[in-house]
Amino acid sequence: MLQQESIKLEINAAVKMRDGTNLYADIYRPDDESKHPAILARLPYNKDESPKSLSGYMNPQKFVRNGYAVVIQDLRGTGVSEGQFYARRAEADDGYDTVEWVAAQPWCDGNVGMYGLSHLGFTQWAAAKAQPPHLKTICPAGTQHGARPYKNGAFRLNQTLNWYLIVTACALRRSTLPPEELKSLRESLIYMIDNIEDQLCFLPLKDVPAAKIAKEPDIIPFYADYLTYIDEESYWKQLHTPTPLEEVVIPTFHICSWYDDLASDVVVSYVGMKKRGGSQLARKNQKLIMGPWTHSTEQLSISGDLDFGAASTGTSIDVNGMHMRWFDHWLKGIDNGIMEEPRVRIFVMGDNVWRDEKDWPLPNTRYTKYYFHSNGHANTRNGNGFLSTQLPGEEQTDIYLYDPRNPAPTKSGKTGHAWIEGALEQREIEERADVLIYTSATLETDVEVTGPVELILWASSSAVDTDFTGKLVDVWPDGKAYNLVDGIVRARYRESEYAAKLIKPGKVYQYSIDLGVTSNVFKAGHRIRVQLSSSSFPKWDRNLNTGHPIGQDAEIKAAVQTIYHNKQYPSHILLPVIPKR
Repeated sequence: MLQQESIKLEINAAVKMRDGTNLYADIYRPDDESKHPAILARLPYNKDESPKSLSGYMNPQKFVRNGYAVVIQDLRGTGVSEGQFYARRAEADDGYDTVEWVAAQPWCDGNVGMYGLSHLGFTQWAAAKAQPPHLKTICPAGTQHGARPYKNGAFRLNQTLNWYLIVTACALRRSTLPPEELKSLRESLIYMIDNIEDQLCFLPLKDVPAAKIAKEPDIIPFYADYLTYIDEESYWKQLHTPTPLEEVVIPTFHICSWYDDLASDVVVSYVGMKKRGGSQLARKNQKLIMGPWTHSTEQLSISGDLDFGAASTGTSIDVNGMHMRWFDHWLKGIDNGIMEEPRVRIFVMGDNVWRDEKDWPLPNTRYTKYYFHSNGHANTRNGNGFLSTQLPGEEQTDIYLYDPRNPAPTKSGKTGHAWIEGALEQREIEERADVLIYTSATLETDVEVTGPVELILWASSSAVDTDFTGKLVDVWPDGKAYNLVDGIVRARYRESEYAAKLIKPGKVYQYSIDLGVTSNVFKAGHRIRVQLSSSSFPKWDRNLNTGHPIGQDAEIKAAVQTIYHNKQYPSHILLPVIPKR
């Protein structure tokens, strides 16, 4: 037991799970004999070597100085905890058991909350779903109630493979393999991380060398399963993905950002808890903050290629203080006014200001259709595609060739970082012939778009399966273009993510593509743009256009894609326009 600045620190306290497995936690608490509410964070990244991941948005010592005990625990099979790590599988039961263990300790008053970002947020949702009696609130940041590593059937390749390598590196620290074998594996892992683009491009996906490490003893096994059980709903349910919101009965403070890949899922969690939360207490007590940041970077003002100013950071609005006030209210019963404040606070890009809202989606939203038009050549930003609110008449189709050997990239240049996020300049991508561009006239007045963005597309393909991607872009007066939101649909999963149905070549189908959520003012002098293509690699895996099981082989076919925009097939983007106040 260590003591420092009136803080007691207990290292590697054993917490026994219902199956007898010991999970180990570090406990920070006030150096007194009183009982205190407790804050729990559970992580897969090794609590002894990942202090940033430990604390999420706030250092544990700050909680202790405010009268809380803080418990930081290695998940099953990670760090020093016993057992085998399999992402998401044990988090409901282990979360329940840990919460109740914490509540029963002599230094705890029985009130427990949870906090943390990214995967630490998922562990909160899983524990909340299990309904431990002493868990009073959760504060998940940069995460949601359990999105699968798929988006409308497309595999989140870059995010999943990079995260897999991170947790594999953590797993190697605890491996019992012979030293020479372990040394060889570590060298292989370092090489793979340094040459991540080779891993991302490897076919078939199931045989990517980075995943082969999983076949070694004591190393995580779930990557191959993610590809094998893509549309088996029972598999994902046992991973609590997604978490049934009807089973979550406690207040929740949601924090995320427009350029976090999980932004849309976080907003869905907020709206879902208001409508379907498992208790009146939960439904009435939800709070949402959305900044302009990327994943886990709320302290920064820079997002990709744009700087939104010092006032855009989480520090500027005191996110840490909001966390503390939230916990003070729900764990200490302090009437500090936080629940009388507006439910929603958003950063409005373009105007670059924070704004409080009564709810989400904004009640005064006017959903406006911007239709695609062209003379049959919308290819590249130099083509003749344009956007307008006028319905199309009889217009020519737009055609492009999608070749998975040369997919349209997520961003220009190297694309191997785990999170390809932020406002990224688009002009190089827009020079590709396999990217269709539809751009509005120059705006005479500001146009605010705040809310969910949807793309309705009528298209045909020469393939039996393919992808369609869409992106909303803000074009500045100097011609620079910056992405706001994007999305994808895999044709075979157009009706359901759990029921594959191939398409007939040449037949026109309607596709709905969820592009995500945003808040952006297109300033006067700017233009609104939509990009259409069939890939955003490596953010999502390439559809090889064969209709074969995903990730299982390396056969590739090119596909001719036809986009329709006429009176019968009025392809458009649906924008949530907010009237000027």
